[in-house]
Amino acid sequence: MSASVDEEGPKTAIPLADLSELEKALRPRGPDLAAVLKKLRPADVGRDLSRRTVREGVSILQAADDRRGAAILRAAHHGVAAKLVTELEPKRAGDILARVPTEQRAAVLAQLESKQQEALEQGLSPEAHAFMHWTRSFPEGAVARVLSQSIWRCEEGTTVGGALEMLRAGGDHIEVAPNLYVTKDGKLTGVLPLREAAVGNPNDKVEDLMTRGPISVRPDAELSAAAEIIQTHDFLSLPATDADGKLLGAVRVDDLLDSALERAGTGALNQGGVAGKVAAAVPYFMVPLHKVVRSRITWLILLFVAETLTGTVLRAFEDELAKVVALSFFVPLIIGTGGNAGSQTVSTIIRALALGEVRTRDVFRVLGKEVVTGVVLGLLLGLIAFGRAQMWGVGPELGLCVAITIFVVCVWANTVGSLIPIGAHALKIDPTVVSGPMITTLVDASGLFIYLSVAHVTIKALAT
Repeated sequence: MSASVDEEGPKTAIPLADLSELEKALRPRGPDLAAVLKKLRPADVGRDLSRRTVREGVSILQAADDRRGAAILRAAHHGVAAKLVTELEPKRAGDILARVPTEQRAAVLAQLESKQQEALEQGLSPEAHAFMHWTRSFPEGAVARVLSQSIWRCEEGTTVGGALEMLRAGGDHIEVAPNLYVTKDGKLTGVLPLREAAVGNPNDKVEDLMTRGPISVRPDAELSAAAEIIQTHDFLSLPATDADGKLLGAVRVDDLLDSALERAGTGALNQGGVAGKVAAAVPYFMVPLHKVVRSRITWLILLFVAETLTGTVLRAFEDELAKVVALSFFVPLIIGTGGNAGSQTVSTIIRALALGEVRTRDVFRVLGKEVVTGVVLGLLLGLIAFGRAQMWGVGPELGLCVAITIFVVCVWANTVGSLIPIGAHALKIDPTVVSGPMITTLVDASGLFIYLSVAHVTIKALAT
């Protein structure tokens, strides 16, 4: 391979888009919003909608054309999209929703009450309305759920030039155009890739250039089957036909990818317990305040009580601190180093759980790796701590005490930090809520206990 892979770096990275022009366009007397939207990637605008007010989101959709508006909604969270389309005129909302993939459209409508759904469905064309209800008759995970009717198609006898003209004329509503699907009396007979049509003789008949007997799927086929066909044959789209061979529509590779990633991502989050049901389903700014407070207050109270252990330890070793006042100089260093080491481990394990790289059954493998990591880090930081102690002129005894403590605390923090997220996941508790505060609380109290216990062994004045 020409480049190495950083194992500790992020596995995925979506570049943060520069939306400063959009910010300006949304202000009074700002630049033309429609013109600005044409310069931006719809997916970037869609992902940004969750942090926008409803008024701003509606302004964005109103300024975008139907195709761009659908692409923006497609990238937005279903709850955000649902809230915005209800603020649009039913006809406008229907025009945009008609271009959203079937499964995502259904997911948006599912966020609404029955009356709101009915109002929006009235904005759909009769054909789109009937097609949507037909797709809903299939279970989740079926090809019909991501099927699009807006495809590039023509009957046999059409010339290549005529087919291309049909594509140009229907460019505003044709959603699937990587391939031209050729039919005879509505039944699929062949497929012609766009690239071949573009370089072919405009006067040739499409049936003279097309591939006959194309591969197709039934609408009730599983998405995994369609994905396997597309991957095996390197297709950009895949037609769907009924039992009689009638062409029903086609599935784009990106729609399959969207569906697969959404299912895989949701599964990983649920399995890792990283975000919990509320946070995984709703964007940050859409989570109601009372739910945020309710999800955090119980643990904060428990951890608040547990934090008193730190004061208990200090009181228990009050005499030792009085005898060797210099011991107190290093208390912030000890608890800070332990907290930092533990927090790094917790963050790493939570991320691994979210990505499905670590499972509950991997607990001993994780523990072994983190203990070794803690040993190495402890040795390095212990040496640095010893040198720092000598620079303060506190003597070799206290320096050795600090160095040993740092080593033990690093190993201990890594051990606890690796077990807390996995344990929380196993108990179906949200690791993101409890892991950070718990590691800080435990390491603070236990780190002090370790420190002052080591001091008894290494400092002569306290050995008695």
